[in-house]
Amino acid sequence: MLNKIKKHLELANKGYFEHMMFAMKIGLKCLWSFVTAFVHAINPAWFEYTTSRRIKRMNDKFEKNRINQQMKE
Repeated sequence: MLNKIKKHLELANKGYFEHMMFAMKIGLKCLWSFVTAFVHAINPAWFEYTTSRRIKRMNDKFEKNRINQQMKE
C-alpha cells in the first residue's frame, strides 16, 4: 500500500501534505458544486451557471497540473 501511495505522489509530482490539501480543496469544490446543482434543480433561476463554471475551472486546474507535470518529465 505504501508503494502505491508513493508512486501516486510521484506521478502527481506532489508531497503528501501538498497532495492532501489539493485533494481536500477539490473535494470541497465538488461538494459546493453538488449543493448549487441541487438548488438549481429545484429552482432553475438560482445558480444558473455556477456549477458549470466551477466544474470548468476545476477541469482547467487539472489540465494545467497535467501539462506542468508533462513539462517536468
